[in-house]
Amino acid sequence: MLICVDDRDRVIGRASKRACHAGPGLRHRAFLVMLYNAKGELLLARRHGSKWLWPGWWDGTVAGHVEEGETYASAARRRVFEEVGVRPRLKRTDKFPYTARWKKDGENEICAIFTGKVEAIHPHPKEIDSVRWVRAPRGRLVPWLRIALQRGNPRLKPPGGGRSSRPVR
Repeated sequence: MLICVDDRDRVIGRASKRACHAGPGLRHRAFLVMLYNAKGELLLARRHGSKWLWPGWWDGTVAGHVEEGETYASAARRRVFEEVGVRPRLKRTDKFPYTARWKKDGENEICAIFTGKVEAIHPHPKEIDSVRWVRAPRGRLVPWLRIALQRGNPRLKPPGGGRSSRPVR
């Protein structure tokens, strides 16, 4: 069960993932983890084609929901290990509400942003189609990643510039 909240992030109930995303959705807690390497490149993950919302789109390293009994931080740590097989130190850098539509359904979330550093990962094939390291994310990016990057928080941006990207081996 996901944690439903009001606009001030106060718990008002619980609901299934389906109920939270159907139609305009119910506001609930979510997170985005953005992992960087020593070069300052962000690790993007392409969402698996079987995902209900935004299949095949590029996402931050890991995104997910806070479930009953979890904090934003514990949920982020859990999913990072489940999706990419690592346990980096994570730092919360931002939190914002947003809504986004995908066909007739969508997102209605308060999203906490976490960053961390990592060099090697082990992606779970049922969660992630592919990954790549990038300096400047472009292309079909999921709404929550676009918003996080557009908010201008300097702690979300890798040092330096450039447009290079390369696949992770």
